[in-house]
Amino acid sequence: MGQMTREEALSALTRDNPKVKAADLAMYADAFVEYQAAQKNISEHGSIVFHPRTGAPIDDPFVRVRDRAGALMRRMRVVKADAIWRET
Repeated sequence: MGQMTREEALSALTRDNPKVKAADLAMYADAFVEYQAAQKNISEHGSIVFHPRTGAPIDDPFVRVRDRAGALMRRMRVVKADAIWRET
């Protein structure tokens, strides 16, 4: 998955969703960028990482970040977002 900036995502969302409130599009763009960053971290380090102090294996905290951002985007059904997902 490539990286798209918030501004690029917001621009594409605004173009494809002229009737959706700007605040809703901004929230979707924020969640999208957060999802991308979390997924990049998971791809680089895996879903199981080592605790920085104890060295014990733990679930990567970025999995929760990614899942929360994904859940928010799924709830925002009013947004047409195919373009930003294709461009990543």
